[in-house]
Amino acid sequence: MDRPTPLIEDEDATRAKLESWFSARRGTAVRIPELTIPTASGMSNVTLLFDIEWREGETLHREPCVGRLQPKISRPVFPSYDLTLQYQVMDSVGRNSDVPVPELHGLETDTSILGVQFYIMKRVDGRIPTDMPPYNMDGWMVHETSEAQRRTLWESAVDSMGRFHQLDYRELGFEHLVQAGKTPLQQQLDYWQEYLGWAMEGQGHAICQRALDWLAANQPKDEPTVLCWGDSRLGNIIFDANEDKVATVLDWEMAVLGNPVQDIAWFNYMDSTFAEGLGIPRLSGLPSYDESLEQWQAVSGYSARDYDYYLIFAGMRYGLILSRIMLASGQDDQVQENFSCVLLQKRLDEIAL
Repeated sequence: MDRPTPLIEDEDATRAKLESWFSARRGTAVRIPELTIPTASGMSNVTLLFDIEWREGETLHREPCVGRLQPKISRPVFPSYDLTLQYQVMDSVGRNSDVPVPELHGLETDTSILGVQFYIMKRVDGRIPTDMPPYNMDGWMVHETSEAQRRTLWESAVDSMGRFHQLDYRELGFEHLVQAGKTPLQQQLDYWQEYLGWAMEGQGHAICQRALDWLAANQPKDEPTVLCWGDSRLGNIIFDANEDKVATVLDWEMAVLGNPVQDIAWFNYMDSTFAEGLGIPRLSGLPSYDESLEQWQAVSGYSARDYDYYLIFAGMRYGLILSRIMLASGQDDQVQENFSCVLLQKRLDEIAL
C-alpha cells in the first residue's frame, strides 16, 4: 500500500515549515532540531515526532511534540478524515473532565502549509501496548510486566472509558452530530453500509454484509446516547512509566454519538482478535471479558444489556476495516476471510441465531 507521505519526501522543508508555523503562533523563534517519521505509522494518519526549542531570555526550553497529518494516499483506509472533530473531542474532553487526553498545541486547516490539514500535541512519556507484534505475543507487556500489573493496566483503561462515558455530549459541545430523523445507531449503520461499498470497490463482502443485515434487523430500542471513543483499545492508550494508570487516551478519529456499550464491546472484541482470532492464548493476568463488562457498568452507570449486539457491531466494523487494508495493500486472499472476519462469522453463528 502507498505510504501516506504529504511532503514528507522533503523532511528538511517540512521541518522548516513547522518551525515557521510554531514561531508565528508563539511570537518567538522556534527551532526543530530533528524530525522523525516512524516507519510504522498507521495508514489512518501520518505521525511526526519532534522536539521544539525556544528561548526565554537566556533560558533554552525544549518540549517533545507529536504531529498528526491527514493522510494523502491513493487508496486510504477511510473515505474521509475529519481532523477538526478529532481535535475538538480532545480539546473539549481535556477542558471538561479528568479523562487524560494530550495537551494540544494547535489545529491547522490551511492546507497550503504542509499540503494537508494537521494538528500538533505535546508528546506524553509512557508505554503503549504494541499492535505489531500483538501485545499478547511479544513486547514489553509479555516480558516486563507481572500478571498483577497487567490486570491493573487493563482495569485502569476500563475505568477511564467508564468515566468518559459519564460525560454529557451536549455539554461537551457535540449536539451538532445529531442527525434529524435518525437514531445515532441508524446513522452508524448507514455509514458502515456505505463504507462497505466504497472499501470493497464493488466486490461486496459476504460475512460483513450478513452482519450488517442482522444488525439492521435487530436494532435495540430506547438506547442511551453519549459521545463514544470509537477506537477504544489498549493500543490507543499511553500508560505511565510505573504501569499503574492511564497517562493519555489517544486516537479519537472514530469518535461518534451512540450507545456507550459499543466502546466496551469494541475494547473486548479487539483483544479477542489478538487471541482467539489468531489462535493464541490471551495474555495471562488480564481480567475476563465478563469482569470487564461488570467494571464498566459500575463505573459508567450504564447497562450492558445490548452487549451481544455490539459485539457483532464491533466485529463488522473491524472486519471491514481490515478487509479494506488487505484490499488496498494487494493481499487479495485475505480480503474476504481474514482472521477478524472469521472471528465475526463465529460470533454471528453464536449470537445471531
